[in-house]
Amino acid sequence: MIEYRWPRFTKEGFKKTKVPDELYLDMAVAYNQARFTDIQQDYYYEENYGHSVTGGSVAIYDNPRPFYLRANIQQHIFRRWSKVLQPIMEEWCGEELEFIQGYGIRSYMKDSMLCVHRDEISTHIISLIVHIDEHPDVKWPLDFIDHEGKHHEVTFEKRDMLMYESLCVHARSTPFMGEYYRNMYFHWCPVNWDPTPYENNTLRYKSIQEALNED
Repeated sequence: MIEYRWPRFTKEGFKKTKVPDELYLDMAVAYNQARFTDIQQDYYYEENYGHSVTGGSVAIYDNPRPFYLRANIQQHIFRRWSKVLQPIMEEWCGEELEFIQGYGIRSYMKDSMLCVHRDEISTHIISLIVHIDEHPDVKWPLDFIDHEGKHHEVTFEKRDMLMYESLCVHARSTPFMGEYYRNMYFHWCPVNWDPTPYENNTLRYKSIQEALNED
């Protein structure tokens, strides 16, 4: 049996597809009612990134005081949506999953970056990005390193969703050049998940290249 430094549930670690029609309509209603009045600016300097960040990994290029806006959607709505999404996620990864959390809608501002990281090893294992909106139509690629160490740049259209193994390295290392970019996020972990084998592994990196050069 081959032993890996990180878990592998799928061949590449990510797959882009579309939000189911009825669910997307429900999300669109929530978005139309959303108000981006929640300013997230609890920033701190993260030595492993070499940046000031907020929300765990959000930075703004050449700005020591990063922030983003959020329109809060109640957890009972995320749980309702997760009941539609979870069977899709389970079929993709081949695991029985436990829903952990949904959050957003996050609105990233001009010059925003997402530092190079892996997610929380205790809970954020199988995850989903739902792309909601951007203005203007400016692509902001998600950097993703697959199980074979190949670097991908994934771009999104409205209604796209990305299923991904969130212990794979990911980031948005290119500063966003538009006015705003808006996503929602969902996180699951396998039932009876044990994070112990991964507790001493690196989770944060200064660059994509540092992650690619990891032993």
